[in-house]
Amino acid sequence: MIKRFSVVAAAVVMVVAPLAGVANAAGLPCGGGYSCDNQDPGPVSWDKVDTDDSAKDGGCGSVELRSGKKDGKWYAWARVFVKSGCQGYEGWIDRKGPDGSIEHVLGYFTATDRWGSNFGNMYYWPDGTQVRAGFKHPGEDWSKSGVTKWH
Repeated sequence: MIKRFSVVAAAVVMVVAPLAGVANAAGLPCGGGYSCDNQDPGPVSWDKVDTDDSAKDGGCGSVELRSGKKDGKWYAWARVFVKSGCQGYEGWIDRKGPDGSIEHVLGYFTATDRWGSNFGNMYYWPDGTQVRAGFKHPGEDWSKSGVTKWH
């Protein structure tokens, strides 16, 4: 009896645990805005979604700066596309505050041709700040990275 209860309890935890993160993201906006940082934008029911800008790398890949509006607040993330047979990429967004300070490589992720495209986690985009998306090949120097314009 105890053994069967343990198996059932473990199965319930495996099903319910992933839903906890979905409920958190779906309940946007978070208190204070920045507490939403580093959340998966996929499960959010967005009021509006935009592709704000893109940058390309010689026909092998591209990065998009994506944004979504939920309950009057904007969030941003990067999406990378990799053509089949091409080397993978690392993607991220940067956020610049009103004072000019920059937070680099937020929502870092990797994308390969096995997946075709991928996206990183979202970050709050409050009024007065700017964001951009970037990408580069793994192992490349950051100076060789491609970035969108600041928005």
